[in-house]
Amino acid sequence: MTPTDPGRWLPWERAWRDALYGERGFYRRPEGPAGHFRTASHAAPSALAAAIARLARRARCSGVVDLGAGRGELLTALARHDDAETMRPLRLHGVDLVERPALLPHSVAWTRSDQGIPYSAFEESLVVAWELLDTVPCPVLEVAGDGQARVVLVEPSSGRERLDGAPRDEDLRWCATWWPAADRAEGARIEVGHPRDAWWSGHVGLLHRIGGGLLLAVDYTHTAVDRPSLGTLSGYRRGRLVPPVPDGSCDVTAHVAIDAVEAAGRTAGGAPGVLAPQHEALRALGVRGDEPGADEVLDPDGLGGFTWLLQAVGGVTPALG
Repeated sequence: MTPTDPGRWLPWERAWRDALYGERGFYRRPEGPAGHFRTASHAAPSALAAAIARLARRARCSGVVDLGAGRGELLTALARHDDAETMRPLRLHGVDLVERPALLPHSVAWTRSDQGIPYSAFEESLVVAWELLDTVPCPVLEVAGDGQARVVLVEPSSGRERLDGAPRDEDLRWCATWWPAADRAEGARIEVGHPRDAWWSGHVGLLHRIGGGLLLAVDYTHTAVDRPSLGTLSGYRRGRLVPPVPDGSCDVTAHVAIDAVEAAGRTAGGAPGVLAPQHEALRALGVRGDEPGADEVLDPDGLGGFTWLLQAVGGVTPALG
C-alpha cells in the first residue's frame, strides 16, 4: 500500500513527513510553495532583501544560507540588492528538496537537501529558516476521556483521525516541560515540539563547531503563556486554509513552540535568543511603510504577525536596532 491508501492509519508525524517530503510530497510539486501561499519574499522582496542584508552586516556575517529556500525567491532578491554599505557582496547559498531553480542568479550557490551541504557555506553566515520550523513534522497528541494524552493517528487519504496508545517517553518528557497535558480538558491537542528543537539545536551545534554565526527563524509561534488548547495543525492549498489532509495535495503546518526552540539552542551552545514580532524587527532594520509591499510585511495582523527568533553562536551579536 502507498501512504494514501484508504484504511491505512499512521501516526501524524510520519504521515505529515510523507505528505510534504516523500516522493510525491507537496514540496516537490512543480509550482513550488509560492503556488499556494505568500511569504515576505513574495510580498516585498526588495525591502526584505535590504533588511536581511543589513542584519547580516550588523552581525559581521559574510554569507547568507537559506534553508528551505523554496524556489530561491529570497536569495534572488538578495542577489539583486544593491548593498551600499559595502563593495563586497554577501555569499548566498540555498538549500531545498528540488534541483537548482532555472531562474536563480548564477551568483547564488544551491544544494539539494539530500546531497549534504558543504561546511564552507555556513562559515561566518546568517542562517535563515523562513517558515521552515512549522513544517518540521512532529507528533500530535490528544487528551482522552481518562485525562491521559494519546497518540493521534490519521488516514492519509482522507484526514480522518483516531486515537491510539500512549505517547513515547521522549514525547511525555517534552510535554511535561513545555506543554503539560495535566488538567487539560478531553479533546485538547498537543503538537510535540522536540523534532523542531532538535533541528534547531543541531544547526546551533554546527555553527558552534565551525566558529560561530547567526540563526534566524521566522514563523507563527506560541509560548507557555498562550499555548493553543486545540493545537494549530492546518492545511493550505492555493492560498486557502483547508483541512490538513496529509495526501501531498496541500501544505501541512503547525505553529512553533518558540520558547522550547530557543531553550534548545541555548543548551546546544547558543546565546540567549532575541524574540520580536516581524513588523518590529523589520522596522528596526530600516523597512519603511512607503516601500513597495512593505505595508503587507509590516501589518501585525498579517505577515507582520510572524515571530522572529535570532540566536547567535560564537560571540556574534544579533543586532536589530
